[in-house]
Amino acid sequence: MQDTTRPHVKLPIGRTARLVFELDAIRGECAQAAAELLDQPDMDSNEFEECAKLDDAVAQAHRLLKAHLRRIMLARIKRHTEADHLE
Repeated sequence: MQDTTRPHVKLPIGRTARLVFELDAIRGECAQAAAELLDQPDMDSNEFEECAKLDDAVAQAHRLLKAHLRRIMLARIKRHTEADHLE
């Protein structure tokens, strides 16, 4: 039986999952921008470097957020499964 004396706090899991999805889409946009830069005959190497740095930063944020979200979701599933077995 669940402890009803503790208030239930709602974490923004769904919004975080959407943010992870959006970060993935941004990485796709970075790749598209890089491809367009490479197609230019007079490519600006500074702009290409900035594009690469932006992609690296977004990739790092994406990996970190996705990994933490995954751990939280798995921990919640495990807790709910264990609680169901106790009932």
